Amino acid sequence: MPDAQEGERYEPAAGIGGETRRQRGANVAWALQNSPPMITDTSCWRRLTPETIAELPESGAVFEVANLVRTVQFIGRASGNLRARMAAYVQEDLKLRPRPGGYYFRYEPTPEEEQRLDQRLASYLNAHGGLLPSGNAAPQPAFRLASRRAA
Repeated sequence: MPDAQEGERYEPAAGIGGETRRQRGANVAWALQNSPPMITDTSCWRRLTPETIAELPESGAVFEVANLVRTVQFIGRASGNLRARMAAYVQEDLKLRPRPGGYYFRYEPTPEEEQRLDQRLASYLNAHGGLLPSGNAAPQPAFRLASRRAA
């Protein structure tokens, strides 16, 4: 039996259901090869390094900080100077602890920081069942050990 050329379908006598084994295989391979490409655009997320911070604008913005797999850890505002705010944020390291793979961020320049921050937080709360990112959540109360009483 001759093989089908590219773009042609090999159609010997049909079996059960009207399709041959080769046709079913060709349809599966075609679907896998021609499926929509995976979204690989990560241009909006930038690695949080001193070099990328130096390139940031000195203007108002709202930003998100995420881990390697882009799980948002903190949503904040620039207080009028994104470059200075991100530099201070990294140096303080109060909310960010070292993580494998580092941190990534994205930002949206805006003069109305408070309004956009409120909108971002509300959107995050809505999408995550009312939970805030770990860096925005209120600190947990200190764990208190009770003394044991011997009976």
